[in-house]
Amino acid sequence: MRTDIQSLTDHPSSWGQLLMVGIPGPRVDAVARELVRDLKVGGVILFARNIESPEQVWELTRDLQREAQAATGRPLLLAVDQEGGRVQRLKTPFTIIPAARELGITRTPEEVEQLARQVANELALVGLNVNLAPVLDVPRSPACPQWDRAYSSEAQIAANYAVAAIRGYLSGGVLPVAKHFPGLGDTVVDSHEILPLAQSGDPERAVDLLPFRQAIAAGVPMVMTAHLAVPEWEARPATLSPVALQVWLRQRLGFDGVIITDDLEMGGITSSLSAPQGAQEALAAGADLLLICNNWQAAWETARLLALDASLAPRGREAAARLNALRQTLRPESAELPAVRQYFAR
Repeated sequence: MRTDIQSLTDHPSSWGQLLMVGIPGPRVDAVARELVRDLKVGGVILFARNIESPEQVWELTRDLQREAQAATGRPLLLAVDQEGGRVQRLKTPFTIIPAARELGITRTPEEVEQLARQVANELALVGLNVNLAPVLDVPRSPACPQWDRAYSSEAQIAANYAVAAIRGYLSGGVLPVAKHFPGLGDTVVDSHEILPLAQSGDPERAVDLLPFRQAIAAGVPMVMTAHLAVPEWEARPATLSPVALQVWLRQRLGFDGVIITDDLEMGGITSSLSAPQGAQEALAAGADLLLICNNWQAAWETARLLALDASLAPRGREAAARLNALRQTLRPESAELPAVRQYFAR
């Protein structure tokens, strides 16, 4: 059964295209095959458990794309968190990236652009087409959990570096993701554990939104939401908030690309909702791509829940159309294996 923007039905596989999921291991096993072939997910995210070597990652992405082409005729979004510092899944012999905080001190934006292009070239070489980076947060102090992951505590400097990184990733053939909207810089708790509250008190969030405004102007194709409550907007986390996603990100900032959620299994969501319930609310609020990183059964439960909610059909079609357009921009083939071996044997 072909499922696309013309055929969102009450069958779960019709809604799988709105999901990006994690898979269990470094090969296409029965679970991964089921997610790609049967659920027809739109994307897969890789973690350390999926990575052994450049050759193995190349084989994994090749096999995932073959499964996707057989199932839907469209390529997958294949993503990884390759920010730098403590958040980089691909280790040596891939380029090791200093933390953004260090880059903001020791490198120029031009040097960061060049580094991002090199990183993107390596990701593309092994078949990855999305980097969940850069971080656009503007941390106010070291108490912020994003301190070392952010380029600067000065909004304009952070924006300069983020835009440079975005240019580098795009020129290297990989889709960058600006995160975490609307900015985690004025928080002091980790959204992996609980829901943070924005502390600035500024309803305009001028400091936090400046890097996003400039990233959008620079053509960033994807923005990731934050599990963050902005009391001046509304009580719900931004990931689940029409005010954050539709009023601010779409209307006021003019973003027309793909909105991807942060992992819906994080404590900032699951402290009050299950991941499938969070996905349902996120889609209704304006998100396009729903991220579930670990529990593949939750991915199926999410698709079933979305398929049962008739009120989501217009939003689902809108999200599917946006994702389909993005997937059509992807390179159809990665490099040949000898080229991968030659590059990483340097």
